[in-house]
Amino acid sequence: MKNLVAVAIALLSLPLSASSIPPEQALELCRAEQNALRRLTCYDSIQTELGQANTSPARTLPAQAAAQAKAAAPAKPADAFGMEHKQNIDNSTEELDVMVKSVSYSPRKELIVEFDNGQRWRQIGTDYYSIKEGQQHRIKRGALNSFLLANDNNNRTIRIRREQ
Repeated sequence: MKNLVAVAIALLSLPLSASSIPPEQALELCRAEQNALRRLTCYDSIQTELGQANTSPARTLPAQAAAQAKAAAPAKPADAFGMEHKQNIDNSTEELDVMVKSVSYSPRKELIVEFDNGQRWRQIGTDYYSIKEGQQHRIKRGALNSFLLANDNNNRTIRIRREQ
């Protein structure tokens, strides 16, 4: 009973003198509180006291990561087309006209196409699509971060995803 009274007195005096108590000891006092609302208030008061003294490193890390991602992003929008799900890139390009460099098939009969700009795309599914080296094709943005491969000679399109 005496311990409970001592903890209660310490917790009630915590917001008034939190600056004089080391943060580790203040955290221990908050952990000892049984009432959830008082425990939350205790943690909040510690955070406000520490927040005024210095900035939190957790808040600066995402900003630094975003700056590094922008620095690592390709310079031209065409180079980044299809890689939005892997990086934070501007979605200004809606379609891309490309020339087929090479055509191959995966063991599951999925089409693998490499274009003249160095990008490699793989078919999603096994639908038939007529494509030959040297042909001009168009990659269009679809719904929900999907992409479609099409050309002007026919009405067929297939779903594709970027590999490289």
